[in-house]
Amino acid sequence: QYFRFQTQSPWLQRIVEDRNLLRRCSSTGSFKIAIRQTHFKGFKLFYENEEATESMLRAADDFPTFFTPADEFPLIIDCGANIGVSILEWKYRWPTCRIICFEPDPYAFALLQKNVSKNDLPGVQCFCTAISDQSGEAELFGQIGHGADSRGNSLRPEWGDREDSDLSVVRCERLGPYLSQEKVSFLKLDIEGMEEAVLRDIFPLLKNVDSAYIEVHSNAGLLERNDCGRIEKILIEANFSIETESRFPLHAFPEPLRDWQQSTQANQHQILCWR
Repeated sequence: QYFRFQTQSPWLQRIVEDRNLLRRCSSTGSFKIAIRQTHFKGFKLFYENEEATESMLRAADDFPTFFTPADEFPLIIDCGANIGVSILEWKYRWPTCRIICFEPDPYAFALLQKNVSKNDLPGVQCFCTAISDQSGEAELFGQIGHGADSRGNSLRPEWGDREDSDLSVVRCERLGPYLSQEKVSFLKLDIEGMEEAVLRDIFPLLKNVDSAYIEVHSNAGLLERNDCGRIEKILIEANFSIETESRFPLHAFPEPLRDWQQSTQANQHQILCWR
């Protein structure tokens, strides 16, 4: 149902039963991960990892309505777009919106492009790049490959470098140039531990942002570089009204990461920002 195999090796079943080994073998060419299709709010949605996709669909359905775009053609900037579930949600809520989205994982980005093109979404620009506080190249840590769960991939090894992690060199961009050209109706920042660094980098330009959703990722190793309290102060200094919620630990992380979560004291918060 999920895979089209090109070999009948006697150890194939053991690979199927071991998700980590299965994910790593996907890059060897011994088999291909099948792209699956479902529908979401009238759109086609193509994906490879079922568990991750179901989680993203639930998050999109539950995404709070805490602002209304003032413009007829509002500009939305989505940092950490993954396979594009959020893009479909924005187009469902505001069909005339324009979207600039960023996703550094090349495998997730390929699905993002497919979901944009197959739905013939107008006004959407996709960039295969990580948002950072500096431009150039950097290492991306996490599950990288066909069928992988790329939701936790990060430029921060403290967050993305786990027991089963891979590594890839990706392109990085600063967000400032995209905020300086015109008013941004909504900014989504879900960049796995880089939130504080990027917010400090774009602080002078936050006046051009009407509303924002910031997902803060932190653990014991990241406290000096990414802290929810400091991020709240940055946003308040930028004259946002904010509301912070802690994601319930049992639902914030997939079950395979529960041990890692406890050992690193990992936590996630979401901050809603409006004017």
